Amino acid sequence: MSLFSTELERSAESSLGQPVVVDDLPHIGNISDGELFIIRNNESRYLTHHFHKYAGKFIPHIPRWAMRRFCSEAPKVVLDPFVGSGTTLVEAMLQGHQSYGMDVDPLARLISKVKTTPISVGRLGAIKRDVKKFDSDPTAYGSYVPTIPTLNHWFTPGAISELSACLAFVERYRDDEDIYDFLIICFSSIVRRASNADNQTMKTYVSHTHPKTPEHAKRIFTSTVFNYADRLAAFGALIKDARLSIIPQTIDAKNIDKFWSEMGLPKVDLCVTSPPYIKSVDYLYNQMAELFWIGNRWDLETQPKQNEYKRLYIGNDRPDTIGLEGDLVTGISPIDAYIDRIFSSDKRLGIVVSRYFRDMEQHFLAVRKVMKSGARYILVSGNSTLAGVPVPTSDLLTITAERAGFMSRNYFGYEIRNKHMRFPRGGRGGVVKHDWIIELEAI
Repeated sequence: MSLFSTELERSAESSLGQPVVVDDLPHIGNISDGELFIIRNNESRYLTHHFHKYAGKFIPHIPRWAMRRFCSEAPKVVLDPFVGSGTTLVEAMLQGHQSYGMDVDPLARLISKVKTTPISVGRLGAIKRDVKKFDSDPTAYGSYVPTIPTLNHWFTPGAISELSACLAFVERYRDDEDIYDFLIICFSSIVRRASNADNQTMKTYVSHTHPKTPEHAKRIFTSTVFNYADRLAAFGALIKDARLSIIPQTIDAKNIDKFWSEMGLPKVDLCVTSPPYIKSVDYLYNQMAELFWIGNRWDLETQPKQNEYKRLYIGNDRPDTIGLEGDLVTGISPIDAYIDRIFSSDKRLGIVVSRYFRDMEQHFLAVRKVMKSGARYILVSGNSTLAGVPVPTSDLLTITAERAGFMSRNYFGYEIRNKHMRFPRGGRGGVVKHDWIIELEAI
């Protein structure tokens, strides 16, 4: 039985109580059902959490609270099946746990790997010296240039020249995997700033009403290498016996149990994750400028390739619609009621919503098989507005998880303060104001 009422009234923002302002979530004792927090997150970008902007990134307070609450004695096995930029994994390593992370997004996997792979102070120091020499060398150049027809729309000639030179510097270290990956992420993190594209919005676009002056790529690349190197050194100094496994290949979250069995991996004590929103974050569109330069690593360096790859993401707006229109029913009556309402206004979007919840049910069924009985799945989700219909996604995901072998134990929320989480779409999508933390128990 769900914690929530028939009409899922928690989705109405007007019904929320006064939020409690805290510096961190209380990990001793229970948080009241439905409690709402404002978390002062000035320290949410400490250590390697600062690496690389990534859409939908949740704050480290959530996995930190979950591990202190449910994994008080290390080491435990912690899983994030939608790893994103690796927030859960960083916190797991800081607390001494064995952690696993996977994601369909290849850049996400690389960011997570770099954020959680310590490199010796000596090697980082050598890189800092090398990049300083590179920055002061006016003759440095590179040969790689993205082969896209709209290149000059996205980048000025000067930016193309400097980015090419920076990438050539990175390529010097191809034979040293950890250093090379570290430098790729340093490079990727400055591409948007060096481009003509707006820095603040999630979608990659060039504003004609508010044109920007691109930053000098070599300069910001050098400063980023110094910044990230110092942060990674500080992170490494705090890591002792923690172990990490970023699953390098694309693993479908709906079939995680098959992979777990094939690899002989241990049962999971705690899962902390934020599944994709429904049609809210187009990760590849958001990372388009970066992928023009580094996407050939995954065969994603052009928009047509990126558009095809998007079909792999749960919640994407490009599902294969063949045969789906007549098979929208999930068998979960509250979800089917929302699908009917959305489908009556927008057939394609109705199909997107149906596919999303069916995919998530498959995920819950699969992940339950790799978790210990009594283990907790901490799910972080925001609600959505689709075709003008407010959808209480977090409530509906809870009901879906219950049908897949979980029991709802608690829920609470926090107000999103990170403006990079805004999803304005001409009034059609609204703004995600709160994230809800759902505590599920594997039964």
